[in-house]
Amino acid sequence: MWSILTRMRDLITEYTWFWWSSSGSNSNTVLLVGLDDAGKTTLTGRLTQNRLIQAAPSGKPSNYEVKIGSTLLAITDVGGHQQARRLWRNYMFASTRLIFVIDASNRKRLPEARYELLNILDDDEIQAMPLLILANKIDNIDKAYSETELRHELQIEKYLNVENPRIKLCMCSFTRNEGYTEGLKWLIKQPIQLNN
Repeated sequence: MWSILTRMRDLITEYTWFWWSSSGSNSNTVLLVGLDDAGKTTLTGRLTQNRLIQAAPSGKPSNYEVKIGSTLLAITDVGGHQQARRLWRNYMFASTRLIFVIDASNRKRLPEARYELLNILDDDEIQAMPLLILANKIDNIDKAYSETELRHELQIEKYLNVENPRIKLCMCSFTRNEGYTEGLKWLIKQPIQLNN
């Protein structure tokens, strides 16, 4: 009985998140980063067209506008291949929020993802920027990390275990359209600290 109620709650949340109102700015810039093949393009397809899209890996930066509640998000997907990662930091300075997508089922590439994520988290110039970590592909049950395992493997406990964490980890599946809406609502509600 409990699992049925939990599933109903999740379905309601998944399909009503776009009505969620936000406070603060009506326009926010979001930088979408993560290794190649983590699911960034799939996420943008879900957010812009509410469907799965088949697309080649991002070869150049792509811009999208998504309205969530009263908040207009300007999302930039820079790509995740090796050359694109060199540009991430440049785009971060023009952004107010970050989304880092991880393939939670690709154990072989997790050290590479951890390296890139920790570089972002340890960057003094962007330490106040809210960061949403979306651990995608949890529907690959045989290979995907659990949330507890992922927190440990990514070495992010110290960032999550503070009074007002600037990061949030959400386990999700873009193909199943599950798990990321709570994180997006959190990201929108985070206060932005502008540099003087």
